[in-house]
Amino acid sequence: MNNQNLNNAFPIVAAALGNKFGVKVSVGGDDAYTNGDSIHLPALDTEDTNIQDIAWGYLAHEAAHVRFTDFGEFRNAATNPLRKNIVNILEDIRIEKSMQDPYPGTKRTTEKVVEYLVKTGGFGFVTKDQDPHPAKVLSQFMLFRLRHDILGQKALASFADSAEALLEESFPVGAVTRLFGLLSDVPHLNETRDCVRLADQILRMIQEEQEKAEEQAKQQTQQQPSQQSPSNSGGQSDPSDDAIDDQSDDLSSDTDDSQQDQQSQPDNANGQSDTSDPADDNSDQQSGQGATSSHSGADDPSQDAEQLAQILSSLLSASQDDLPDDLFEAVQELLGNQPRNSYDSDIHLPLAMEPARNPSIGNAILNRALSESGKIRASLQGLIQSSRYERPINKRSGNRIDGRKLVRLSQGDSRVFERRTHKQAPNTALHLLVDASGSMNRCISLNSSITLADLAMDSAVALALALEGISGVNPAITRFPDEYTDNVNPLLKHGQKVRPNASVFSAITNGGTPLHTAIWYAAASVMATKEDRKVIMVLTDGEPDDSDAAKSVIRRCQATGIELVGVGICIDTRHLFDHSICINNVSDLRSELFRISKDLLLAA
Repeated sequence: MNNQNLNNAFPIVAAALGNKFGVKVSVGGDDAYTNGDSIHLPALDTEDTNIQDIAWGYLAHEAAHVRFTDFGEFRNAATNPLRKNIVNILEDIRIEKSMQDPYPGTKRTTEKVVEYLVKTGGFGFVTKDQDPHPAKVLSQFMLFRLRHDILGQKALASFADSAEALLEESFPVGAVTRLFGLLSDVPHLNETRDCVRLADQILRMIQEEQEKAEEQAKQQTQQQPSQQSPSNSGGQSDPSDDAIDDQSDDLSSDTDDSQQDQQSQPDNANGQSDTSDPADDNSDQQSGQGATSSHSGADDPSQDAEQLAQILSSLLSASQDDLPDDLFEAVQELLGNQPRNSYDSDIHLPLAMEPARNPSIGNAILNRALSESGKIRASLQGLIQSSRYERPINKRSGNRIDGRKLVRLSQGDSRVFERRTHKQAPNTALHLLVDASGSMNRCISLNSSITLADLAMDSAVALALALEGISGVNPAITRFPDEYTDNVNPLLKHGQKVRPNASVFSAITNGGTPLHTAIWYAAASVMATKEDRKVIMVLTDGEPDDSDAAKSVIRRCQATGIELVGVGICIDTRHLFDHSICINNVSDLRSELFRISKDLLLAA
């Protein structure tokens, strides 16, 4: 990534959007996907604004799924490809519409995705000349018409009109009319289950129309004369009828009359043989369809009942290959197919996983931290309070006379007025990253049962307790990793208090030391705070899995103005951090912090 500043870095913006939408977001690698609980984006090149727009649209769409989709209902609906496709289209419309209410900006975000795909030909629109499968005709009609009419995506106007015309040319007029009636309910769908019910209504309607067409085809076969020349298929009288009568002496006159009546009876729209001339039939409606419709395609006499039945049967039995790709699956593939050089291996924003709770362990840590936190707070508050006042300056005017300087008047020096100025109070967001890797399970000494992880967690809780009592300081605590992944456990978020969250504090250890991903998470967290100063303090044994990646993200944080401090637990961390302290027990924390606190907490 060319931009070394984190203010507009892809993972930071993604994290901010994820927080805004209330969903978990991770960034890294070259894949885009969601599991129903969290969303993963590839580490994209932020210089490409088009790909950024695609990524934000994908994030907004998938966040809507996470917030509003019942994934149990959604998965259970995938009993066949067509049902799955229809439910997916309806659900996409519903959740995006639901997302627009609390987050109006997502309307424009998803519109940009559509506009990009229209511009680049990414929709793969099918036309009549391509002899498309009926399932593609129905699917693209629903996709474009609903997105245009309900979501207001104007870039799809011509696609929606063309898809509707193709639908009318391909399907029976009754099916088209009934489909429009059913789709009028789409704006009123409230739950995933509603989408499944409507999809099933559409499928039942198609099946009923298929059965109707099959019955009409059967009637046509029964009505067609057993001996009828191609030129007489239009039902007109013909001199050859007399010859037929002459050759049928054994038939009764009733049979002759019935056959003659049957041949001379006007045909309906589907009552012609395959060789009839469409111009010979002026019927405007299908048998059993009722009133005429404005949909012209299904009124075409050449489209007989047998053909319509076959079309609808083919639709109901569609395979996955007969259906178009899902819109956001195509977007997902587009994001994953970016050139390899647009990825940056040291960009990896992890997921924030909910930590396990154990009140007894957490309260024990809290109680141990209480005594030390009071001492730390008193020490830091004294430093802060004294530093807020500069040495008095004597001026020639003012409201307060410095009695010690009155002698100056006899010397013609009128600078006897004392003036004190206040320095800025702390305005700092401090994020404590606690290393809980397997190597932190070592004891601090041969004669102690206290582990490095115990010392790190006790120190972090004591410091957070001390800092939350100082006005202008906003602490947070995050433990990493989450088991054997690169993810993290937020134990205390910015703005929260320590005591109500005591049950999440524990010194569990496992996994490696993915320091670079943990720092990315902490950077995203402090960037979202209102405090002017941003500080990340890492309590670790100083051995990250990937030192180069860790140093790279540290440089990026520093380029953005985020300050980093290494707290080595029984080890020196100066090989990673410019500002570093080392502690061997919790009591060391107070003295070491006091040494660096002026730079750590006070504005320059």
